Amino acid sequence: MDLNDKKILVVDDEQEIREVLSTALGHLGYETATAADGGEAIDLIDRRHREFAVIICDLKMPRVSGDQVVDFVARNHPIIPIIILTGFAQLDMALDHIRMGAFDYMTKPFKIKELALIVQRALRYRALKEEQSRYQEYLVERIREVTSELNNSVIQSVGALIMAIEEKDIYTRGHSHRVAFYASLMAENIGLSVEDKKNLEYAALLHDVGKIGISDQILNKPGRLTNVEYEIIKSHPGKEVKILEPLSFLRHILPIIEAHHERFDGTGYPNGVAGEDIPFMARIITACDAYDAMTSDRSYREPLSPAAALEEIRSGSGTQFDPRIVTAFIDTHRQLLREIG
Repeated sequence: MDLNDKKILVVDDEQEIREVLSTALGHLGYETATAADGGEAIDLIDRRHREFAVIICDLKMPRVSGDQVVDFVARNHPIIPIIILTGFAQLDMALDHIRMGAFDYMTKPFKIKELALIVQRALRYRALKEEQSRYQEYLVERIREVTSELNNSVIQSVGALIMAIEEKDIYTRGHSHRVAFYASLMAENIGLSVEDKKNLEYAALLHDVGKIGISDQILNKPGRLTNVEYEIIKSHPGKEVKILEPLSFLRHILPIIEAHHERFDGTGYPNGVAGEDIPFMARIITACDAYDAMTSDRSYREPLSPAAALEEIRSGSGTQFDPRIVTAFIDTHRQLLREIG
């Protein structure tokens, strides 16, 4: 269903504000539903959440307040963006609610132009989240097909390591499998041998295993890393080599794993190698890793759209990425989109 066909739920304990907002939204072309307090809102959302594109919710209400509505939606229906209504004196509290899961805030008294812009932004965000959800569902199925082709005994060992990483870093769950999936498509597109394709997939699955040795506080930090914290993050390729060295059947792919953060212009880490000195398969993983990171939620930013992420990959050609890999990645991604339809 088109998001513009869905309703906007207005939640406020003051009837006058509910009526003013509903009238204003009606003039902007939106249908509305209303709730007089947080309890009524939660009940409506629980029963009819598929009807609502966006929720506009007062912060201060008797009995069941706006923070309880935000918490309920964030836990049960996170795809619905919530716009908080707040007075100027409550701005700090509104920002706290954004950290809890609200999309944005709007101060009282509001202006029609401000209302229109915030709702449009919320709808664009909702559309992007729905696109990502469809994309992720498709990837899950394709990833299942790819991983089923790998050797079961190896996958058991690899899977245990990946699960350990993803338990630590809540923002990268599924990341290693998606990077391996993109890498496998690249391998098919550029004609790698069966053996090379298998090695590339193993390396992609294990490319972040060194994060096991990095604290959760740094991995999940919502703000900018300090220089010291960034140096700790940069240590994970070396940690990966130390962790995997005892597994003799993986030693031949350790140079690939170690080099996945090297840059084509030589400014990467851990060794600052450049160009053809970077293992070819590592250059493939670098592009796949960057694309999935950009299109996924992170503690410090919202995801980019696939189109925007592809443009970032293209702009990094010759600096961060091997130009040949960039061309092949974009071509592979176009083929993937054709498969999705």
